[in-house]
Amino acid sequence: MFMEQGTGGGHGEDMAKRAAACKCSGSCGGMGACATQTAHELAESLGRAVDARDNRLFQHSELVAELSSMLASAHGLTPRQASMVHMAAHLHDIGKIGIPDHVLHKPGALTPAEWEIMRQHPRLGADIIRPVRVFGGTPGVCEMVLTHHERFNGSGYPLGLAGTAIPLGARIIAVADAFCAMTEERPYCRSRTLDEAVDEIVRSSGTMFDPHVVQDFLTLRGALERLMKDAAAEACPSLEASPQRKPALCHLGSDSAGGLDPEARMARDTRYALQA
Repeated sequence: MFMEQGTGGGHGEDMAKRAAACKCSGSCGGMGACATQTAHELAESLGRAVDARDNRLFQHSELVAELSSMLASAHGLTPRQASMVHMAAHLHDIGKIGIPDHVLHKPGALTPAEWEIMRQHPRLGADIIRPVRVFGGTPGVCEMVLTHHERFNGSGYPLGLAGTAIPLGARIIAVADAFCAMTEERPYCRSRTLDEAVDEIVRSSGTMFDPHVVQDFLTLRGALERLMKDAAAEACPSLEASPQRKPALCHLGSDSAGGLDPEARMARDTRYALQA
């Protein structure tokens, strides 16, 4: 379904491995405009259901979906392919529905055992959407959900895939997800400013992320700021009376942006933001 743009070809064995792990190798065949629209609406609704479990995340799934769609287009994917990436991005964290509250909402760093539980969410997500025929295919929405935490250097999970063995859509979602996560207030790390988050994506190019996707990401700098400001305008007014800290995106364009000292941040913060 997806042709690689400047990152080499696919690998038959890796594709079979992903399909077997996800059990999502059925054909999507003949998906018309109506079915596509319905699938997109379902994906958006399920993404909102995940975000509703934690009001600190605002529209995390929606932001990841919008940025993933922009990245897919910048990478040269067709509108249909970009639409598939968009749906997968809405659904990327659907597996967190199955993560216990004491882990998902823990107000501090997770223990190694708790991280093992958290790392189950890509598999849980794939299992949840597997019965939906239009999310199948190789690669397809289900595989992108399964592999969105794989890393370009092979250090990710759950399959330990590397490079172009990771579905292109998942490599795109990985960048969008990490950027959005770093600008949000999380229980295990404080939010970063837009510039800090962009810098971290660049530093992780070639290790965490596909360098070609990172290059696409950098071409979207202006659009990225508009996207985050629009999200802040919609979500942040509801926090005016809240005692919790506001994420960095709520301060975009204000004098308080960048108030956190980058030198004072622990390396652990970035690791946690990118893992979850």
